[in-house]
Amino acid sequence: HTVECIREVMATAQVAPGEILGIGVGGQMHGAVPLADDGMLLSHGVQLWCDKRGADLVDAFDQMPEAEAAYHRTGNPPVANWTGFKMQWMLEHQPDIYAGTWKFVVPKDYINYRLTDVVSIDESEASGFFLMDAATGDWAADVVGALGLDAEKLPPIRRSSDVIGGVTPGAAAASGLAEGTPVVAGGGDMLCMLLAAGLTEPGAASDITGTSGIFSVFTDRPVFDPRLMNLHHVTDGWVPFGITDSGGVSLKWFKDACCRHEVDEAARRGIKVYDLLSEMAAQTPPGAEGLLFFPYLMGERTLGTPHARATFFGLTPRHGVGAMVRAIMEGVTYELRRTLTIVEEAGHPVNVIYHSGGGAYSDLWSQIKADIYQKPVATFQNAEGGLLGAAILAGVGAGIYADPAEGAARCLKLDKRFEPDPALAERYDYQFSLFQELHDLLQEPFNRLAAMP
Repeated sequence: HTVECIREVMATAQVAPGEILGIGVGGQMHGAVPLADDGMLLSHGVQLWCDKRGADLVDAFDQMPEAEAAYHRTGNPPVANWTGFKMQWMLEHQPDIYAGTWKFVVPKDYINYRLTDVVSIDESEASGFFLMDAATGDWAADVVGALGLDAEKLPPIRRSSDVIGGVTPGAAAASGLAEGTPVVAGGGDMLCMLLAAGLTEPGAASDITGTSGIFSVFTDRPVFDPRLMNLHHVTDGWVPFGITDSGGVSLKWFKDACCRHEVDEAARRGIKVYDLLSEMAAQTPPGAEGLLFFPYLMGERTLGTPHARATFFGLTPRHGVGAMVRAIMEGVTYELRRTLTIVEEAGHPVNVIYHSGGGAYSDLWSQIKADIYQKPVATFQNAEGGLLGAAILAGVGAGIYADPAEGAARCLKLDKRFEPDPALAERYDYQFSLFQELHDLLQEPFNRLAAMP
């Protein structure tokens, strides 16, 4: 599929192979891809970024005496999403695959390997293993050992804009790229998006509403709060963040499960179904007539139990599709506001929030975010910033930009700005308080549900 995509992009853009100055790959994060010593993929059943089957391993590690030191060494609390715990799960449940693995990489580094025959990982992805020393940028041998893992199975860590190698003759023949074209280490999709969103200095925040929902700020070092996670940026600096693994996918789930009539109606009108759903949601007053949605289709990470489940609270016969769509948009935003509150309480004030990802195509959702955050929200002309961020890193490696921050500044193009409505602050503050109260009350019932015989 990657080869097909490369060929399609080159044909669509009508560029010759020699006109491509560099290649940057950004990809889905936290997937433990096992490579054999001959470079063959040992399993196609790679755990996704949102996979939490290792939750019991995390609980066990959290009780170990090494847990506190590991938190400060890696800059992160232990969560099942981290790649290191997925490696540990493979060690316990797929020992043959683990034993046969030469190097564990992530999806974008598997593509890099196939392009260059060079194995590596960048700082943004390495920091998501729960195995990287946040102070030195090297693998933390003591944490690797505490998880019972083999350090030699980890690839060398490179800066995201470093050139790791050139396109091999075989990869050139398969893809149509020119042999020797420089390939940079690249970065995780989230960090590439944040680079393209201009998140390279303090004061700005990013709300990425894609499949997940991610609220991030820029700092020069990790923020040590167990409710937050930290990833190294694809440039100098760190990104403390909170995430709901079911952001935009909550709306997709609702569309697929409950909106067959609306899908047909959108097709009849010749519009996108999400545009129709936004129209319907706009007809419901702010606050969705008291309906709350908790977006935990895939559990939680640090702000709640991994056994959490999605919940509508307050349904009545009055609530229709429009109200439920608005409740989903508001619920995802309430969840992300929890992170905004923590970040500002930790001494990192936010002046403007950049909204990107698929959710940014909805003006209604952007306005809802401005009203719930009570902060200005801006969108970009290019909402799919991950691709642009990877290209900026390639531009640095090719010498077009001095560094990623310069590349982002030259490429950043704002589209719209949404100002908060102060008249809605009281209503949304009330519902946000209720959202937090109910969230905390549901934690133990969620855990009991998961333990059902």
